[in-house]
Amino acid sequence: MREQLIALVAAFNESGEVLLLKRPDDVHCGRLWSLPGGKLEDGETPLDAARRELREETRLAGSQWRHLGTAEHVYASGRLHFHVFRCQAQRIGSMDCETEHVWVHPDAFGLYPMPAANRKILPLLQGPADHNARSSS
Repeated sequence: MREQLIALVAAFNESGEVLLLKRPDDVHCGRLWSLPGGKLEDGETPLDAARRELREETRLAGSQWRHLGTAEHVYASGRLHFHVFRCQAQRIGSMDCETEHVWVHPDAFGLYPMPAANRKILPLLQGPADHNARSSS
């Protein structure tokens, strides 16, 4: 079974809302909402991948990075190992997303259809800000 390491970013704005991106139509779980993120590149740490993916997908930088935890999900196509981070989004006015986006309070995630793997990830975002957190500035 193919295995992938994935870094996901819960980028929070000043109102405590999290950035969700709509996945493109032509990818796995297309048209569903997800956190910014993607596969780790060779030799890349999960935190480096999270920072890179946020920058590539949104042109945002983040501060106050924290590792929230890990989760795993198995699809028919393979096993995904997620490293989930949170950060405070910086310079939101310069944001330029590759796809449709929305800022959502974590309590309202249920209103946005998401990939099945997110059921294991979302509880990490709904706890206190320092839930399972380690500073990763």
